[in-house]
Amino acid sequence: MDKHLLALASTFLIGGAVYGQTSGIVKGKVVDGQNNPLGSVTVSIGDKKVRTDHRGHFRLHGVDQNTVIKFSYMGYQTTTIDYVFSSASREVVIDPITLISNEQAIDEVEVFGERNKKPKGLEMITRMPLKPSDQIQSISVISNKVIQDQGILTLTDAVRNIPGVTLFGSYGGVKESLSTRGFRGVPVLKNGVRMDSQFQTASGVVDMQGVESIQMIKGSAAVTQGVITDIGNAGGVINVVTKTPNFTNSGEIGVRAGSWGQFRPTFDFQTVLDKKQTVAFRMDGAYERSDSYRKSVSSNRVYLNPSLAWKPTDKTTITLEGDYFNDNRTPVNSAVNLNPSQGVNALYVIPNNKFLGFNSDNNNTEMKSFMAQINHELTDRWSIRASIATSSYQVDNQ
Repeated sequence: MDKHLLALASTFLIGGAVYGQTSGIVKGKVVDGQNNPLGSVTVSIGDKKVRTDHRGHFRLHGVDQNTVIKFSYMGYQTTTIDYVFSSASREVVIDPITLISNEQAIDEVEVFGERNKKPKGLEMITRMPLKPSDQIQSISVISNKVIQDQGILTLTDAVRNIPGVTLFGSYGGVKESLSTRGFRGVPVLKNGVRMDSQFQTASGVVDMQGVESIQMIKGSAAVTQGVITDIGNAGGVINVVTKTPNFTNSGEIGVRAGSWGQFRPTFDFQTVLDKKQTVAFRMDGAYERSDSYRKSVSSNRVYLNPSLAWKPTDKTTITLEGDYFNDNRTPVNSAVNLNPSQGVNALYVIPNNKFLGFNSDNNNTEMKSFMAQINHELTDRWSIRASIATSSYQVDNQ
């Protein structure tokens, strides 16, 4: 080989070896003062930047031997550390970096969502772990923030925020049946599992106190689980996501009062049960009673939603939750057909101050459900989820 070419090749080999020895990989975890993981923290080294995931983990490639690592996050003091690679290792794990809260920097921050994170439970109807912006189908999400701000009490009131969804029938005020895009009978799921109902979703009755969000998927993807006979429908599919523990200690009590004797106290408590923050419990509940502008018409209901979450490892979460709903109300008809046998509709509209029935008339709806779910993250990109659920729906017309 020509001596000039040999010298040039040697230069490249030596330069590559030097570069391989002066760069490496840095990974670690970022937490707050209570040792809770911080997601979306910006970790930068020179012009290289990454963000921590929801577990606070980060990973940077091509880091020089002598370097300064910077950690920045809104509401926390910016932290920097100097690091020098040892000659023995090219991959370094940094002990958890603790960011100090800077409470004086911002007076108030109101958050309506999380950046780069999909709504809770969305993959249960899309069957794909993607954010709404990455989905090809039409998806509408009604958050708990909207439910609280609008004072929503029924599923029908909630889905009015979704274009094209209407109430098809209320069955005397004791049930709710929805339609969309010209299709009657929109399947209503609870945490991705079909509620105990017939195809017209007449048992789609829920109490908003235990609802985290309501999601609806429309388009071709809505028929992938079967049409009418199962949980698919050409018009769309509605999924009700219930509240589960967020591994925080908090509580909330509310009272709502309205016309016609409406009285509705509610509560929502959640707590972490152990010091390692691996077990958490949450309980939601509501009681409501009210009368009506019609005499002898009244209603009352009781709702309870207990849930327990356990994290045996950082990558595994097991959730158990129950749901109990008991509703009593007087069925009301606003019009009757006085001549159905002659094939002529002779409708008689009942005056507002009248009631067609007896004082003892009552419709009791009792719904119970139980769900167990396990979610295990295999890697940063792969996870496996399994769930089992059972429910019952009982109606007694007296």
